[in-house]
Amino acid sequence: MPIVYILIGVQGAGKSAWARLNAERLNAAILASDEMRNELEAQGIDAATEGDRVFAMVEQRLGQLVDSDRNVIVDATHARRRWRAKHLGIARKHGARTVAVWFDLPLAVCLARNAAKPGGLRWGERVVPEAILRDVARGFEPPGDGEFDEVWRMTVEGSVTTI
Repeated sequence: MPIVYILIGVQGAGKSAWARLNAERLNAAILASDEMRNELEAQGIDAATEGDRVFAMVEQRLGQLVDSDRNVIVDATHARRRWRAKHLGIARKHGARTVAVWFDLPLAVCLARNAAKPGGLRWGERVVPEAILRDVARGFEPPGDGEFDEVWRMTVEGSVTTI
């Protein structure tokens, strides 16, 4: 049974770094919304205004990967339940087990990491405006009871707690 790991955390929490460090160990493909945005930008499309299109791409590829019996790490903020509901639905429809990887870090840590990003044109390297990051943090909804098959809670110390 394939496993879909849904990363949950505000920008700067370390989701993409975690995905890169753990993909091989988990035998998982990484589906990152930032990479979908970079693909669109390479086609001359301003990805800043294409959120629906970006996530339609993620959803299509998620279904294809799970259908081919692949484990998948879905790398996006998923900070609100409604933002992750489609990915959970696709995973379940295709018979996958769902694991939330919740990056439960203080806002100050995320702000500092975000400010330290290299900047540039590529999504994932860009510094997210502080007001947007604060807004995402203000509306953050942690994984709820029964929402996932399993929840891993990551902390600033690097410890993992399975809930």
